[in-house]
Amino acid sequence: MKKCPRCLILDNDEIRFCKKCGTELFYASRFPENRKIKEMTQQKDDTNRHAPVYREHPDAKGLVVFIHGFMGSPRQFAGLIDFTYNQGFSVAALLLPGHGGSAKYFGTGRSEIWQIFVDSEIERFSDMYKNIILTGHSMGCLLAINASVKYPEYVHGLFLIACPFIRTLVSPYAIKLRFKQAFARKNNPIKKAYFENCSVKLTPDFLWYNIKPSLEIKKMIHISEENLPKVKVPVTAVFSTADELISIKSLDLLKSGLQGVPFEEIIISDSLHAHYTPEEQTVIEQGMKRLLYKNMSE
Repeated sequence: MKKCPRCLILDNDEIRFCKKCGTELFYASRFPENRKIKEMTQQKDDTNRHAPVYREHPDAKGLVVFIHGFMGSPRQFAGLIDFTYNQGFSVAALLLPGHGGSAKYFGTGRSEIWQIFVDSEIERFSDMYKNIILTGHSMGCLLAINASVKYPEYVHGLFLIACPFIRTLVSPYAIKLRFKQAFARKNNPIKKAYFENCSVKLTPDFLWYNIKPSLEIKKMIHISEENLPKVKVPVTAVFSTADELISIKSLDLLKSGLQGVPFEEIIISDSLHAHYTPEEQTVIEQGMKRLLYKNMSE
């Protein structure tokens, strides 16, 4: 039997895609029986610290959807979620399939599954909101770009943080920083942020199960690059010169790919890929505010 990684529906071996949500099916034996992908709820006391978030504003001007990156978590957007909600928008932070559980479960993640999931959530929310802003971090930026092209009638803005067109995973700076974090104390704020915002359990078998999902990134970058000229909504892009994983040169590629859309770049200098200083978090929040009000005025 095969099982859908999103809604856990079982089907026979001849069926390739889930009849309910369109996600590609995998053999059920690859999924632990106790694994459940939770539906979005408004409950704040969820025992799963990486649970997806949905907060409906009583006088919502629209919806901002947050899409995390590779191995990321909805909780990494906590501060920006609160800020956006206080601006009068409903907020939703997705948990991508393959995330929020074991390394084995993460190994089932594929780019097609992630994109279909994001697309299906936008379709679901479009019944309630006609003004949707997509916010992505790292890999989440790629999913947001593709979704904005597919749903121009619903998606009216993109807020992209550390868009990963050019990566620096094995640069001397990145290696030095990882080595430094490995020997840092557990209460080190940077080390703490990286561990708390990682939704995949880093068990000894992680490196093995990480291979196939990692290979998906290059394919996703290529698809998003091709989609850039098709983007028709305002874009705000945030990059840090201190980011150890994403090159600031990604900004040039992003700007050259976009054609004739309102664009704002925000360059910060002290924040890392998954850790933002309080001062630069405020800069990011103000950038989000400008995009939201620009969207309302058009």
